[in-house]
Amino acid sequence: MQAKEELLEQLGESYGYINRLVEKKIEYFKLNLAETSATTISGIVTGVVLAVVGLITLIFLLITLGFALTLAFESFVYGFGAVALLLLVVLLLVLVLKDTLITNPVVSKVISKFFEHDGKEV
Repeated sequence: MQAKEELLEQLGESYGYINRLVEKKIEYFKLNLAETSATTISGIVTGVVLAVVGLITLIFLLITLGFALTLAFESFVYGFGAVALLLLVVLLLVLVLKDTLITNPVVSKVISKFFEHDGKEV
């Protein structure tokens, strides 16, 4: 009888250890997910703020370029038309090279962020 009671006691202790281990693993997973999500969200917010500020700056630079070219060409139509043509060329380049310039780097960065453990990639 005593051996049976000892076996049951050991099984109860093992169950307790396994239960605590599973709880710790779940807690670790939640913390890792929270850290990854927070890092990703802060990166997105930073990117949006930088994009807005960069876009406003780019608009003012293009207006300035338009006026500068207006003085050079002595015509508003030719000055701002040259800026519009420059933007059209940039747009076409981005459309042609979108996978190389945008899609592949973004996918690679997101995947590396989600599979990063303790600051080291796996």
